[in-house]
Amino acid sequence: MDGTLSKKEFKEKYKYSESTYHRRINLFKQSKFRKGYIAPTKNEIYVDIDLYEQFLKEQSAERLHYQII
Repeated sequence: MDGTLSKKEFKEKYKYSESTYHRRINLFKQSKFRKGYIAPTKNEIYVDIDLYEQFLKEQSAERLHYQII
């Protein structure tokens, strides 16, 4: 799948520990970007990087109180 990473690749790219991965993914799955979390099976997980990057930008904007243009 283009633009997606497996769980392992995702954790390596962002240098997330297992606990950080779960914390961030839980927020991601509860956001409007949740369609970027792809889990065809319990053990097979992919993350759409484009949607995850948008999610990070929005989270940062909310935290810093500015609007994304």
